[in-house]
Amino acid sequence: MNTSISQVLQTLHHAVNQGDYDALSNCYSSSAKVVTTPMSGAATNSTSQHNCVVALQQFQQKFMPEHLVTTGDEIVIEAGDVALVIAKLYLVPKATPNALPCEGKKALYVMQKQCSGEWRCIIDNFFGTDLLDFA
Repeated sequence: MNTSISQVLQTLHHAVNQGDYDALSNCYSSSAKVVTTPMSGAATNSTSQHNCVVALQQFQQKFMPEHLVTTGDEIVIEAGDVALVIAKLYLVPKATPNALPCEGKKALYVMQKQCSGEWRCIIDNFFGTDLLDFA
């Protein structure tokens, strides 16, 4: 497992839960894409980190307004400066954040190592392979 990539995912999910959009922005590359709806099957045409943050805000309000995201197991497959991440995510009600997770998802991410050596998310697909069910 790549600890740096795991840290980026933990930071990303924590930032979503806390509404920390500056921290969230730092998790994405400048050309990142976020899959915002299962019906389109396409990523947003985001050209900036800010657009990814806006897309995630809208996603959160639409699909999980009363939930927090917790990270489960993950598999990281690296090839040079790119990594595919398959992660289990769990939704927990905001009203009872210490409760057992109520719903599991398998999300897919593509990470890219930047010139600085930091990993950033370039594709964020919360729907994971379930996206194929909507094709």
